[in-house]
Amino acid sequence: IALSGAMALNRTSNNNGGYNFIGLKNGQDYTLTAQLDEYPLNGISTLDLILLMRHILGNKRIENPYRLIAADVNNSKSITTLDLILIRKLILGLDVRFAQVPSWRFVDAKYVFPAGLNSWSEPFPEVVNINNLDGKRQADFIAIKMGDINGSATTNGLQPAEVRSYGEFTIDMEEKELKRGEAYRIPVFAHQLKNVLGCQFAVRLNEKEVEIQDVEYGIARKENIGFFQSERLVSCSWNGND
Repeated sequence: IALSGAMALNRTSNNNGGYNFIGLKNGQDYTLTAQLDEYPLNGISTLDLILLMRHILGNKRIENPYRLIAADVNNSKSITTLDLILIRKLILGLDVRFAQVPSWRFVDAKYVFPAGLNSWSEPFPEVVNINNLDGKRQADFIAIKMGDINGSATTNGLQPAEVRSYGEFTIDMEEKELKRGEAYRIPVFAHQLKNVLGCQFAVRLNEKEVEIQDVEYGIARKENIGFFQSERLVSCSWNGND
């Protein structure tokens, strides 16, 4: 939490969001700003892409203004497929952060958004101004984790290990005996796709003598795949439109 104006001070809030500034002079003007730009993947998964796709297609609109802001990761003041692309690139490991927004944004908790589905019909306040301080005052913020449409991010400053265990999803590959110096084409199948809205996983080869030379795309297209040849890693984030 940054304090500016008649004095310039900084505080780190506790795990419950509490903070205080003492010794401020009455009759002066101050501005409070909350900032946090860490753990960009906190709370983000392919489930957020499913919710975002439903909104874009008009199947199920996002009505919560804070969730709408969370979806606008390119800071265009609108929700488009570009936001979906940028969130997926973060999931796949192709990007390490959002270029246009920090990991978190903070809105003055006293602010009331206008009615309707446009959080940007007027500028929303990301600072709290206190004019002519006259004793003890309280300033609260609502924290918005960018890219986290379903609100699953942890808020204690720690990177979460999110558990999503709702059953089994099987990835099938033909078993092959590999010979040194040979190249093999190994199809990968997911026969249960008709039963799921989306899936997210990564495959890494632990054997250092084997490398992944290339990836051929099927139902999962180029935008669904992260290919890291030197790490022998392929990541996947896929979701259907319906």
